[in-house]
Amino acid sequence: MKFISGAEYQRLAQDAEVLERDAFGDKVLLCKDDRIIKLFRIKRLLSLSFFYPYSVRFARNARHLNRVGIPSVQVEQLFYCPSIRRHGVVYPLLQGETLDHLLEESQDEDGLMSQLAKFIAELHKKKIYFRSLHLGNILQLPDGRLGLIDVADLSFSLTPLSIWQRRRNFRHLLRRPEHRVVFEQFGIDRFIEYYLDAADIPQQKRAEFQTL
Repeated sequence: MKFISGAEYQRLAQDAEVLERDAFGDKVLLCKDDRIIKLFRIKRLLSLSFFYPYSVRFARNARHLNRVGIPSVQVEQLFYCPSIRRHGVVYPLLQGETLDHLLEESQDEDGLMSQLAKFIAELHKKKIYFRSLHLGNILQLPDGRLGLIDVADLSFSLTPLSIWQRRRNFRHLLRRPEHRVVFEQFGIDRFIEYYLDAADIPQQKRAEFQTL
């Protein structure tokens, strides 16, 4: 973790395009050299995020994903800037298109949705629980593989994920109204069947997914 001054941050973010911001300020910036700056706000001074920043979790999670064969970003720098009270990470832009954009334009919806179901099954087989899983956090790379971005809110289990955790992950996936419409148009039950087949869920456990 590198501590940087306000002037150093201004040089780092000079001429960058703001990709995402909220009421508290900038969150994601795209630099001229195609590097991303992602900022994390400290919500409370005496909190876990102060002693174990989301930037550190983000970098750790990205490393683990790449190590187990799930494409993700490659973090190059972690920093803290006291003058703006932000932790941050810097990484090269991961090339590709998010699934929410692709599914708006794709003529091969069945292929993409089938690939997505298998991808989620792969995450769960590798004991990865991604609480912020949604179509805007999943990228299709130029080589056709799927990868993950914005990975701070992710955990790795030592034991296989329970049915309850898997169902909860699906509820997160369906939580955004604009994304739920995509799944409803495709067929939520149909999508879950693709997932169950790829995840090797025993027949007696499949009924538990019907209450999503």
